[in-house]
Amino acid sequence: MHTHILSSGILAAVLAAAPLAGAAHAAPAHTGTARTAAAPQSASAVYMNTVVDQWTHWTPDWHDSSHAGTLFAGRNYFYCYKYSLTYSDLGRQSSVWLKTDDDFGNHNVWVSDVYLDETGFRNDILWLPKC
Repeated sequence: MHTHILSSGILAAVLAAAPLAGAAHAAPAHTGTARTAAAPQSASAVYMNTVVDQWTHWTPDWHDSSHAGTLFAGRNYFYCYKYSLTYSDLGRQSSVWLKTDDDFGNHNVWVSDVYLDETGFRNDILWLPKC
């Protein structure tokens, strides 16, 4: 298990979040069904679990030229999401990219949501604001 170093200004404690209300939220495009699980949050970020170490990117795409650093597998925080280039791996396909800070000290970098655990992958665009 990797130890994550949180950037200054980010709370290490995770606050319990109230369940998302209402089924009126649109379902994520990559799942096809609505979800209502509670989002694990801090004051300015949502924590979700990633299942593999992954490259981070300066822009929300999979190009080698935008590679910034690495985000280690485990509990990570994310600020917001946006739609960009479609990426496929682990039997998933998605155009959702998440803004975070990586484990190499790079701020405001992007990762694909295909590497989130099942709960995060199904709920990320419900839990996060759009960038």
